[in-house]
Amino acid sequence: MKSYRKRKKRSDDQLSQLQLQCELAIQAPGGVSKVLHLIEGASDDDIKLLNEALYTPLVGCIFRLGKNTTRNGNSTQSQLQLDELIEVCYRRNLSVHSGATFGECFHRPIIVAAYYGYYSAVRLLLQQGALPDLRDGDGKNVFYATFQNPTGRNTLRECDKQVADTLWDMGAVTCDLGEWRKMNQSQFGCVCYSNYGSAGGSSPHRSVMYQLLNNKCLQTMKCMVEKGSVITDEDFLKITKCKLLKRFLSMVHVWNHPQVYRSLVKSQLKHFNA
Repeated sequence: MKSYRKRKKRSDDQLSQLQLQCELAIQAPGGVSKVLHLIEGASDDDIKLLNEALYTPLVGCIFRLGKNTTRNGNSTQSQLQLDELIEVCYRRNLSVHSGATFGECFHRPIIVAAYYGYYSAVRLLLQQGALPDLRDGDGKNVFYATFQNPTGRNTLRECDKQVADTLWDMGAVTCDLGEWRKMNQSQFGCVCYSNYGSAGGSSPHRSVMYQLLNNKCLQTMKCMVEKGSVITDEDFLKITKCKLLKRFLSMVHVWNHPQVYRSLVKSQLKHFNA
């Protein structure tokens, strides 16, 4: 698995001039447009310095635009603005694997874009070669971030659903463990496995499915099941240990979804026959 450890924040005297200009521009009015012009007008040497520092202004710009996200999603203007910036960064050969440190945590563009529901940005970054299973400083990948609604509501926004659809449609995530292992034989860590959890942070090794159950996100959980995700043995053990079985059964009863019943029964049999 690619490294997801927290990175130390550089002091100002270690930053390149272009990086300093980008960070100042992000905080200023019209920041995203200013960053776009800075990247367009930068020299090849300046771009090289940004890549060597593993820095991209995309993270800061997405955070800036994401401040205006709502339960209805994002404005068309902000989506177009972000897509244009992503295209400019790609044309100037800025690495899609770079990121930026905010709040003592290293963030990646594709993960932040998924978190805020910028589905077209996620698609662009995947097309440009971003690896979906790379993690941020908190141990989360793009798939995990997709279902963390930034508005704090236990509902699945349409834009978040479109991010999830994009990840599945582009082969960035699979619910088949055998397929995941096969796809990752040559380049481990390039595809997300939907039934695996985060690798760090406040909820270590908890799968998306378990987190959704814990947060009572019925609609999102149903979406996951319809995509082929299951309740794993590890999830079931956590459900019983944390006394969430009654909640889980009540949610399953509302769906009347046979796939969930099959996965639950399978987990129970394995658990009690061990």
